[in-house]
Amino acid sequence: MQQQFERGVADRFFKWFVQQGGPNYSFVDRAHEAPDLVYACNNLYLQVEITAAYYDGTHAKFLWKYARGAGNPPNGWQGVGNPHKALAQAILDRVEAKCEKRYGLTTLLLIEVPPGLTSAEELAELLTQKVFPSVIPFAGVYVAGRFPITSNSSGGYRVLPIKELPANHSVERDARKDGERRPT
Repeated sequence: MQQQFERGVADRFFKWFVQQGGPNYSFVDRAHEAPDLVYACNNLYLQVEITAAYYDGTHAKFLWKYARGAGNPPNGWQGVGNPHKALAQAILDRVEAKCEKRYGLTTLLLIEVPPGLTSAEELAELLTQKVFPSVIPFAGVYVAGRFPITSNSSGGYRVLPIKELPANHSVERDARKDGERRPT
């Protein structure tokens, strides 16, 4: 289930990425250690770390129980407080936690946001109010997911950049560090 989730998140992102004019990266393999996946394009590699952000812990449990087909899953989820602000905070928390680890300079961090209450535009605005770490050791960081249609939003699959990949979207081999690849 986890592997299927991770591949789905990454494949949807790279499909969007190509539509935006980026190179056509394709799945190579699951990484045997963190990060989760490896994608390549013309002998250029990106490692991909996948995580998810939820409105709260109860929301996460609700969605994963349902996805796993658990017997007697909850009939619904009811959050408390401001769910929009809670989701933006959860994204910040995921970025901070992932920044504490070192995945390498060629790693892309994707944060999946499950369908919910918050429009892409509202979430983008809330994220501009957050203070992200001054050093983000990833080639790029993106929030992705399916967002609801609202009076101010067309909804659908959207990608919100927190840290964009370098403009040329390429990663080259760095012979100085045992073959580690780095953004160019």
